[in-house]
Amino acid sequence: MSINNDTKASLRSELNVLDFNHKNCSYCNQPFIEELWCKKCDPYNIIEGWTSENPDIDKFIKDSMYLRKYEIWLEWVPFDRFTNIERVGEGGFSKVYSATWIDGKASYKYEYGNWIKSDSKPIKVALKKLIGSHKMSIEYLNELKIHWNVHLEENFFLRFYGMTKDPVTNEFIMIIEFASEGSLRSILLSEFNKISWDDKIRILAEMF
Repeated sequence: MSINNDTKASLRSELNVLDFNHKNCSYCNQPFIEELWCKKCDPYNIIEGWTSENPDIDKFIKDSMYLRKYEIWLEWVPFDRFTNIERVGEGGFSKVYSATWIDGKASYKYEYGNWIKSDSKPIKVALKKLIGSHKMSIEYLNELKIHWNVHLEENFFLRFYGMTKDPVTNEFIMIIEFASEGSLRSILLSEFNKISWDDKIRILAEMF
């Protein structure tokens, strides 16, 4: 028995619906409300459709998206969305680069019952590459969580925008606000007498 094109299209559509009905949210494991969109976990439609290829990093980023404290969350950004990458420093556990983030930090506005992504502009950021993090250890993961929690609670701390990955070494990279006025060391040297001792002690405490 032959099947005409209209029948084939109808069958294909029904199969797609059946397939969709058996897909679950990668965060809460509940069936999708809409295609690739679990509105309960993901009102901005940002949790699905990407992966860092590391389940711990994926969960860390998705936790921030789900909780959305102060309507702030981390993003996973493909490495090719950065240009003008220049090395600016190196420590025992990381290398730091300046770069232009082509898309800039995403923002959303609520219109007509839906969240709509607003236009964003390129921004200068710092990329902190975690040396040896291609094998993500619990120590590195804890460092990311501490940095994120401090960023949420302290206004003076550099903003933590998200994560990316070096496509050559597979090392993970933190996307951080660029410190245009220099490092903490240089600020303390030049502004030491202008910073209160309460703030100095608080800054020191947050580093441990």
